Amino acid sequence: MAALLLLLMQLLACCRRGSVASPVRLQPSPLRVSCPGPHGQVFQRQDNEHRVSCLWNSTVTLHYQPAPGAVLEIEEEEGQPPSPPCCLWYLNAAFLRNISRWSGRVVLQTEAPSPGASSLVTVQCSSASCAAPECFHRNVSVEMAEQDVRLFVLWPQTRVIQAWQPVELGWCARLKSTAWQYRFSSRGGVPSSLLLPSSEHQDTTSPAVYPTVELEQTCATYYSYRLTVRYRHPGIHVALVSIEQMPHISLNLSLKVEPDLVHVLSVSSKLLSVPQQPLSLSWWLQPLTLSTLAYRLVDTQAIGGWLCSYSSFTLPSNFCAISTPQSLDEMVVASVYFHVDGKRFEELMGELHLLNGTLSLTAGKETPIHVNLCPGKTNSSTYVFRYNQGTFYTSKDNNSTFSTDRPNTHTVFYQYKELSYLLTIEFLALQWYKFKMYLYMNQKRALIRSLAERDLDVHVFSSAHPSVLQNFSYLVWFIPTQHPMLQCEWTFYLQLFGTKKDHIVQSSTYTYNDHVKNATRFVRRSALPFDAEKYTGFVAKVNCTSSAPIPALLSVRLNNRTAKTIEAPVVCAQKNCRIVRCWIQRPTPNANILYKKRALEFFLFVRLDIECDTGISIKPQWQVYPATDTKSDPDWSNPVDTSSMFGVRMIHLTVAANSLDYGLYLFYFTAEVILIRTSTVLKAHDMVYVQVERADLVANISGGSVRTVKFSDRWTLDGSGSSDPDAAEGPMIFTWYCTKDFADYKTMRFKWKNRCHPLQKDLRWVTSSGPIQTIPPEYLPGSTLYYFRLVIKKGRRMAYADQVIEIDPGPPLILDIKCLENCGASLIPTERFAISGKCSNCKPSNKPLYYWSLFSDTSKEIDFDWASKTSTGRSGSYLSIHALTFMKPEYPTYILHLSVTTWDGRSASFRKPFAVNIPPKAGRCNIRPRYGFAFQTKFVVKCRGFSDSHLPLTYKVIVASNVPQTTTVSSVVENTFGTILYFGSEPKTPPSFLPLGMPSRWYRVILHVQVRDAFRSFTQVSLRAYVRKPHNTQSLVRMFHDLLDSASHLSVSTSAQQLSDRLRGGYLIYLAASLLNYVKTTPIVQLPQAHLRETVVKAALNISVNSIMEINQVVAVISEITESIEKMNVRSQDLAIGKLTEVTGILKRQRSQINWSEGAEIQTSGILRCLANVLRADLLHLKNVSANGIQHVFSIMEGVTEIVFWGKVPQEIETLIETGHWNITVKKNEAWNITKCLPEIDTCRNCFYPIIRKGNVSGVAPDTVFSTAVFDFDESPFPWLGYTSDIISMVMGFKMAETKTDGDLIPFMPERADIFLARKGGVATFNLLMGPDKTQTYTTGGFLFEINETATSVYFQIKTKLKVTFKVLIFTGTNLTDAQPVASFIAFHNRKTIASENETIIDDCSVKGPYIVCLPKSLLENIVQESGAGAQNITVILETHYILRYPNQKMVSIYIFNDQCLFLNGIESEWSQETCVIGPLTNWEQVHCICVSSRYRRSVSALPAPSIRFLAAKVIVLPNTIDLGRNLIADIPKNPLTLITLLCIFVIFLLLCCWAIRKDRAERQIKYIIVLPDNEASDDGSFLVTLYTGSRCNAGTKAEVFLQLIGQYGRSKFRCLWHRPSPAFQRGNIDCFLITTKKKLGDISSFKIRLNNEGKSSTWFLSRAEVEDMSTRKVWFFLCRKWLFLDKNHPSRALKFSVTDPQTPLPKADYFLIHFNRRLTEYHLWISIFAPVNAGAFTRFQRLCTFLAVLLFTMLVNIMFFNAEKDDEAPIYLRYVRSIAVGIECALLTLPVEMLIIVLFKYSQKDPPPVVTKMYPKVDSRYWNNCIISEKDANVIDTQEETTPESSSEMDNKSQKPGSNILEGSILSKVRRLSTTIRRLRKIPESEPLLCWWCVPVAWVLVLTITVLSSFFIVLYGLSYGYQTSREWLIASGTSFFQNVFFNSILKTLFFTAISTIRPRYCEDIRWVTREKHVEFNSPEETQSTGHRKNSEDTGQATQENPVETNSAEETQSTVHPRYSEDTTMETQEKPVEINTAEETEKGT
Repeated sequence: MAALLLLLMQLLACCRRGSVASPVRLQPSPLRVSCPGPHGQVFQRQDNEHRVSCLWNSTVTLHYQPAPGAVLEIEEEEGQPPSPPCCLWYLNAAFLRNISRWSGRVVLQTEAPSPGASSLVTVQCSSASCAAPECFHRNVSVEMAEQDVRLFVLWPQTRVIQAWQPVELGWCARLKSTAWQYRFSSRGGVPSSLLLPSSEHQDTTSPAVYPTVELEQTCATYYSYRLTVRYRHPGIHVALVSIEQMPHISLNLSLKVEPDLVHVLSVSSKLLSVPQQPLSLSWWLQPLTLSTLAYRLVDTQAIGGWLCSYSSFTLPSNFCAISTPQSLDEMVVASVYFHVDGKRFEELMGELHLLNGTLSLTAGKETPIHVNLCPGKTNSSTYVFRYNQGTFYTSKDNNSTFSTDRPNTHTVFYQYKELSYLLTIEFLALQWYKFKMYLYMNQKRALIRSLAERDLDVHVFSSAHPSVLQNFSYLVWFIPTQHPMLQCEWTFYLQLFGTKKDHIVQSSTYTYNDHVKNATRFVRRSALPFDAEKYTGFVAKVNCTSSAPIPALLSVRLNNRTAKTIEAPVVCAQKNCRIVRCWIQRPTPNANILYKKRALEFFLFVRLDIECDTGISIKPQWQVYPATDTKSDPDWSNPVDTSSMFGVRMIHLTVAANSLDYGLYLFYFTAEVILIRTSTVLKAHDMVYVQVERADLVANISGGSVRTVKFSDRWTLDGSGSSDPDAAEGPMIFTWYCTKDFADYKTMRFKWKNRCHPLQKDLRWVTSSGPIQTIPPEYLPGSTLYYFRLVIKKGRRMAYADQVIEIDPGPPLILDIKCLENCGASLIPTERFAISGKCSNCKPSNKPLYYWSLFSDTSKEIDFDWASKTSTGRSGSYLSIHALTFMKPEYPTYILHLSVTTWDGRSASFRKPFAVNIPPKAGRCNIRPRYGFAFQTKFVVKCRGFSDSHLPLTYKVIVASNVPQTTTVSSVVENTFGTILYFGSEPKTPPSFLPLGMPSRWYRVILHVQVRDAFRSFTQVSLRAYVRKPHNTQSLVRMFHDLLDSASHLSVSTSAQQLSDRLRGGYLIYLAASLLNYVKTTPIVQLPQAHLRETVVKAALNISVNSIMEINQVVAVISEITESIEKMNVRSQDLAIGKLTEVTGILKRQRSQINWSEGAEIQTSGILRCLANVLRADLLHLKNVSANGIQHVFSIMEGVTEIVFWGKVPQEIETLIETGHWNITVKKNEAWNITKCLPEIDTCRNCFYPIIRKGNVSGVAPDTVFSTAVFDFDESPFPWLGYTSDIISMVMGFKMAETKTDGDLIPFMPERADIFLARKGGVATFNLLMGPDKTQTYTTGGFLFEINETATSVYFQIKTKLKVTFKVLIFTGTNLTDAQPVASFIAFHNRKTIASENETIIDDCSVKGPYIVCLPKSLLENIVQESGAGAQNITVILETHYILRYPNQKMVSIYIFNDQCLFLNGIESEWSQETCVIGPLTNWEQVHCICVSSRYRRSVSALPAPSIRFLAAKVIVLPNTIDLGRNLIADIPKNPLTLITLLCIFVIFLLLCCWAIRKDRAERQIKYIIVLPDNEASDDGSFLVTLYTGSRCNAGTKAEVFLQLIGQYGRSKFRCLWHRPSPAFQRGNIDCFLITTKKKLGDISSFKIRLNNEGKSSTWFLSRAEVEDMSTRKVWFFLCRKWLFLDKNHPSRALKFSVTDPQTPLPKADYFLIHFNRRLTEYHLWISIFAPVNAGAFTRFQRLCTFLAVLLFTMLVNIMFFNAEKDDEAPIYLRYVRSIAVGIECALLTLPVEMLIIVLFKYSQKDPPPVVTKMYPKVDSRYWNNCIISEKDANVIDTQEETTPESSSEMDNKSQKPGSNILEGSILSKVRRLSTTIRRLRKIPESEPLLCWWCVPVAWVLVLTITVLSSFFIVLYGLSYGYQTSREWLIASGTSFFQNVFFNSILKTLFFTAISTIRPRYCEDIRWVTREKHVEFNSPEETQSTGHRKNSEDTGQATQENPVETNSAEETQSTVHPRYSEDTTMETQEKPVEINTAEETEKGT
C-alpha cells in the first residue's frame, strides 16, 4: 500500500511538472471591431489589427465581425460550425456588457473627454478552441478621441522672415481619414491656396526643429504635415490651415515679413546726350563708428542737374572733414550717413562709367564689369551682377521690333557686399539718355536704425564750488567723441538767466571745435556715469554775482534736424577751506588699539582730506607717549624718543623693528594747514593706541611648501628652522599633523578615511613631537599627496607651517599569471579552478592588495558570492573556485579580472577570458525495482534523455557508502565516495545486487549516477532504493563464495578495454565485504569471520590500481571490511595497511600528473576512514599495540596530507579533515604571511603558530611556500610510551614542509613554534567561600594546602565574573594571628599579576597572566627549609574591597594547575621534557607550549628528520586544598527589619479588608430614586431628572435647589428638589429625582435652576444633567459645566441650560475632564478603593487584594536588586540615590503584572444586580409651603400605607387634626398612581469586553501566588541583609510605592484620556445613568409589603427566582445614602430586577 501511495505521489509530481513546463499560447482575437462614421474610418499612428481608433461623438456605433481566418481555422479543425466566442466589453476599465455573437454592433453613449484625453473600449474574448490558462486571445482596443491639430513654424525659428524667403510650416494631427483634406490659404503667399489629403503625411520631424519640447512630445505620436510658402511683400501675413470636411477645426498663424533690401537714396539725372555727355560716378562707403556709416556719391564729370531723394533714416551731411572737390569737373551728388546695428563694416568704394552705351562697373579690387547695353538693337534688357556670389544673369527682349520712336530701357541690378544698386538707363532716339540709380542696403547684413531710436547723449555738470578768491563758476557738459567727419554737425547754445528767470544775462554759442581737453578736471571724476576717455567735454565760464544758483538753458542741435534742450543751474555758493578728515588708518573704524609685533617693522598712515581751492602748506607731526591703559592720560611731558623712526613729520610713519619695548603706547598725530595767501592756520589731530607685543613665532619646514620623495627613500620633515623672532629663550613645542585632505585642518577634526598611516589615531602624526621627523623607506603609500602641518607653541603664541609631500611610486608592476588547475581550453565545472596572479616584482613591504572580479562576456560585473564559492576569497594573489560553481552558467564565456595595487601607489590589472564546458543536459534515471532484498534481488539502473555536444557520453553509477558521514573533508563540495557499480557507455546497467541499506534510514541505499562528456564534465542524478535484509540466510555462505569467484575472474583482466570488468570485480568484492558485515552477528559454521575477512582482503589485493576508479574500488572494499575491525586478525590488518600504502603511493603519482583535486580528495576521505578503523583496532587492547602498524598508519597519513597539499594554494582557508577520533588541519601559506606574533587565543582550542627566520642570510625567501598539517588526537596514539596516564591534554602532531615549484615537499622545522593544547583535565577546581571579614571593611576568603621538599612551582587562577583587584597574601601555617605574609601579590583582571613587595620573586615563573598567581619553586623550597620539617602548610588569603554583604561560594572559583610540555620527535623516539617549555599564556583552559629547534639537530644530516612531530602536556602532582572561608568571614546577625515591615503591611491590609467588605455589601443593597413629596397623583407628566455634581473642590452645596422644566407645550413650575434626610448635591454625586407635571410638556428644550439659601455652601458646580420622559422613554442630555451661586441682589434669578445637540461635538476640554475623572476613580487601583462609589463588578476587596500583591511584588523586585554583586564602596548619599533609582526601575517592571491582574478581575465577571428603590424624603414643616406636602414625613406615610383597614381606627386616634386622614389618603392614592408611572429604563450594550468565567479564579490564584511567594522571598532575603542594606531597600520600596500611586497610574490615565479626546466626541460617548441601567422599581408600600412577607414560603420561592434584598423606607433612610461619583456608573446589571408587591406575589404563587 505504501508503494502504491508513493507511486501516486510521483505521478502527481510529474503531472505538476509537466503542467508548469507547458508554454502559454497567445492567439489573435476572433473578432474584428470597426468604427464606421460619416467621416469614414479614422486612424492613429499606433493603430494595428488589435487597436482601432474612432472619432468621438456623443453616440458611437461599433461594428464587430469575425476576424479573417478565424472561422475557417475552427471549421477545419473541428469540422462543424464553430460556436461564437464569449467577449467581455469594458469602457475605461469598467465592465460594459457580455456578448456571445459573431457579428453585430454596439452603441455607446459617452461623455466628451478632456482635451488631449480619450476613452478606451477593450474587448476581451475567449473561445472553445482557446481556453485559459493554456491559451489566450489578444485583446482588441478601441480608442475614441477627438481630433487634435497643432500648427507651428518649422523654419526659420527666429521668426524674422524676409521677403521671398522660404517659410516652412508644419502641423500635426492625431487622427487621419481618407475622406479628409487639409486646406492651406495665405493671402500674399506663394502658394496662396493648397489642398493636401490627410493621407499624405510625412515621417516624424526631427525633434531639433520643433519650437517647444511640449510640441515635440505631442507630435511624436501624431501624423505630421509640412509645406513651404514664400511671401513677396513685407507686412503681416496670416497662414490658415483647416479641414474641409470638419469646419470646426481651423488654425492660423500670423507672420511678419520684412523687406530684404532697404532703400537708402535715389538719384536721377537730367536728359543727357549720348555722344557728348558720358557719365562717370564714384561712390564711397565708410564706417564712421561701430554703428554709423557714411555714404558719398561724386559726379567726376560735373554734368549737374541731379535730383536726389533720401530715406527717412538717413541724414544728409557735407562731412566737415572732407574737402570739397579740387577741380571744377567734380561735384557731390549725394552725401549721407545713417545708423546701423550689425557686424563691423569695412570701407567700400567703387566707380560707374557710361560711355556710348557701354556700362562699366568697378567695386574695390574686383575685376571691372563691362556691359554693352546695345541701345540701337534691343528695346529692353536686364542684367544682374553679384560680386560676392560670382553670378551673372542677362535677359534681353529680342522679340519686338526695334523702334526709335519710343524709349528703350535697360535695367542693371548690381550687388556688392552690403550695397545693392538698381540702375536704369532709358535711351531716347538713340541720342539722349536718362540715368537713374537706386541704392539699397542688405537687411540681412545690417539692421538699419531709424533716427527716432537714437537720443542725443549729453551729460551736464556744474563745477566745484568757487573758492574765497574767485567769483565765477563753470558749467561743464560732455558728448560722445565724434568722428572728424561729423564734428561740424554739432552746435551748442547756452543761455544764462537772472535769478528769477526774467531776463537773459548771458548768451553763448559753441561748436565742436570749442571742446576743452581734460574737461574732467572741472568736475569730480567719480561722479561721471560714463567712461571719460570716450567722451568730449565743453566748459563755459559763468560769473557769479550772488551765492544763489544761476538758471541756465543748454540747447544742443545736430545737423539742424535733431535738437535737445537741458536745464542746468550753475552753483555759485562760496565755500571756505576746511579739513574734512584727519584719521589714522585702522583695520576697523572702531578699533582703538593696534597690536604690533616688536620684532617687526610696522607703519602708521594718516588719511588727511582738505577742501580748499587756494594754495596751502601742511605741517604734520607725530608724537609717541608711553601709556598705562586707554582710560587714563599719558604723561604728556615725557614723550618717547622718535629719532629711530622715519616720517615723524610726514603723514606716513615707519616704526623700525625693536625700536619700542613691550607695552602700550599712544601715537598722537597733529596737522597744521596754512593758507598761503591769508596765513590762516587750520588744525586737526588724531591718536591711536599701539600695543607692542611679542612677535609671532615663525614656523618653517625645510624643502619648501611642496616636495616630491621616492617611495623607497628615507626622508625627513625638518622643522628645526622654526624660530622665535623675539628671543631664543624658552623651549618651543613641536607638534606634527598629517592628513590626506587639507580641508581637515579647517575643523581640526579627524576623518578615518583621510589618515596617512594605519597607526594614526587622530590628526597628529604617529610620532608627533620633535622638530625633525624621519620617515623610513616604504612607510607611506605612494602616488598620494600628504598634507603635513607643523605647529609650534611657546607660551600662548602659536604658529604653523604646511608642506605637501608627494610620494612617487616605483617601477610598473609585473603580474605572473599561472593557471594551476582546470587549465584546459574550457573550464570543467565539476572540478576546481585554481589560478595564481602573483606580482613578481612586489615585496612584502609593498603590501600588494589583490582584488578579483568576475565579468560576463559583455563586460558586466557579476554579483559573485566570493565567500561561499571560493576558498581564497577575492583579496589574495591566489584564487581557488570550488567545484560545481559553474554547473549552470548564465553566460557562455566569462572574464576573470585581477587588479593589484601596492602600498607605494602602483597598480596593474589582468583579464583572463574563459569558456565553460556545459555539462550534459540532464535527463532521467530510474531504478527497477525500488524495493528489494540484499544479495537476492537484482536491480537495474536505466537512464535516458541525456545529451551533450561533446560525445561520447559515459555513465558511472556509484553506490554511496557511509564514509562521507564519518569522514569529512571541508574542501570537498559534495563527497560522493562509494563503490562503483557500473562504468560504461551504455545507459543501462546489468542486473546487480545491492548491499543492505541502513536500518536507521528505512534500509535506504543512495546511488549516484554521473553522466560525463568527453571533457570530464558530468551531470549527477541521485536515486534511492530500499534494500532490506534477505529472507533466506542459509544461502549467504554460498553467495559469499560466488561473489568472490566471480570477482576473481573479472579482476584478472588487464586490458584497458576491460576496465569496466575490473571495476565490476571490485564491486563484487565490496558486496562480499558488506555481506560479512551483515552476518557478523550470525554464527557461520563453515568458516570463522577472521578467515573470511582475510579472504576478502586478499581478493582486494588482486585488484589493479592503475586508475583512480580502480583505487576507488580498493579503498571502498577496505573501508567496508574494516568497519568491523574487531573481527579481523593481525595478518588481515597488515595486508590492508600494505594495500593502502600502495594505493596512497599510486594516488600521489597520479595526483602529480593529473591536476584534479576534487576526485583525489574524495579518495583520501575513504583512505582516512580505513586508517581510522585500523588505528582504532590497534588501540583496542593496549597490551597488544603494534608500534610498527601505527608507524605505517602515520606514514599513510603523511602521504594523504601530501595528496591534499597538491590541491591547496597559499592564502586559502584551512582544510579540516575529521574522522571522529582525530582530525587533520591542512594549510598552505607563504613565508611572508606566516604569523609573526600570536593572535587572539580566546577562541583557539588547538593551534599551531610557527615562527621562521626570513631574509637572505640563513633564512628563507619571503615568497617561499610552506605546507602545514596539524593532527589532533583525543587519545594518545602511543600507549606504549611513558607518561600516558599523566597526559592531560589532546595530543597534537604537526608537519611543516617547504613546497617547491614542482610540488615536492621538503620537511622543515621552524625556528620556534607556539602551540596551544586544549585541556582534558589536570586542574584542581573548587569554589572559594567569600564574604565580609570580621570588621566588615573588605571581602575576604582563603584556602590551605600542604607542600613538601619535592614541591615545584604552583599556579592558581582566580575565576570570577567581577572585575575587581585581589590582594593575595601567602602565609605559612594555619595560625594567622599576628602573622606576617611571606609573600604578597596583586592580581588584576586585565593585566599580569605583580608581586607587591619583592618584584623578582616571580621571575622564575613561566606563566603570567590576569588573575594568575605563581608560587615559584624557590619560594616554596625556602618555606620548607625554614620550617625544618618535611612538609609545611601554605595559607593563601584573597582580599578585595567590600562587595559582599553575606558569605557566597558562587562568586569566586580557584583553579590550581602545574603542567609540563612533552615533545616526541618521531614515532621511534621517546617523550622529551626538554625541547618544549610551558608558555606564559597557559591557563586553566589550555596549555601554551613553546618549542625552539636546536641548532645542532638541524645541522646533523646523517639521520633523516622525522616528518611528523608530536606534542602533549602532562600534569604534575597537585596539592590538596582546604577552604578557610568559615574562619575568616564574619557572622552576620539576622536583620528583622524586612519582617517587621511585612507584618505591618499585613496588619493594615486586614483592617482595610474589613472596611472594604462592609462597603461592598452596602453598595449592593439599595440605590435611590428620590420621589419629590409634592408630586400629585393626578399629574399627567412624569420625568426622571438626573443631576451630576462635579468633582471639583467645593463643588457640592447645602443650599436648596429649585428646578423648572421647559418643554415644547409649556413649562412646569419651580420644584424644590427635596432630599432630606439623605444627603444630595455633594461633590461627585449623581442624584436622581422623579418629578411630575400637571400636563405633558412634550420635548424638553431647556431647564432653569436656582438656589435660595445663604448658608456656608451657597455655590454649586453642576457638571451635566439628563431628563427622561417616563412615558415615551425619550432622553435629553444637558452639558452644563457651570458654577451656580446665590445672587443677593436678585435672589430669584435662575440659570437656564439648553439641550445639547447630539450631533454637535463636545468641547474637548469638557470631555477630557469628565473622562479623566471617570477613569481615575475607576481604573486607578488605589484611588478606586476609597472612591465614593465603586462602579462595576471589580469590588473594593478585589482591588485591595490586587494592590497588596502588586506592592509585595514590587518589594520583592527591589530586594532582588540588592544582591551580592552590587558594589557598595560608595558614600552613603550615593547609596540613597541609587536606592531611589532602583525603586523607579522596579515600579516600571511591575507595571505589566498590575495591568494583567486588573484585566482578569475587571473584564471577567458580570456586574452584580443592584436593588433599586424609591426614597420619599422627610419634609420639615417650615418648608411645607414650598414643597406642598403635609408635615408627616415619608415614614408615617409608608406606615399608614402598610396598615390594613382594621387598623384605621388606631390611626384616627393617633391623628391630632381632623384633616389629616384626608391628606394621608390623598398621598396614598398619589403614591399608588405614581408606581405605575415608573418604568424600566433603557439599557445599551456594554462596550467593554467580557472574558471567560474562569479568568476570575485565575486572577485569585495569581494574586495568592504572588503574595505568598513574594512574602517568603522578602523574608528570606531580608534576614541575610544588614541594617544599612535593609534601609536602602525600604527607601527603594517606598519610592516604587509613591511612583506607582502618584505617577504611573495618573500618567496612564492622562495618556488614555488624551488619546480618546483626539477625535470629535459627542454626548453618546459619555456615560449616562439612563443609558446603562434597566431597573423596574415600585412604590414603597409594595416594597414594604414584600419585605414583611419575605419569610413566607411563597415569598421565599419568589425570592429564590429573583434574589433581592429589600428594606422598608425607614430602614432605607437610616442605613443607606445615595452617593454616586461624577461620571461613573450609578447602577449596572445585566438582567432586570423586579420587586413586586405582596398582591402580585400571591398571584404569582
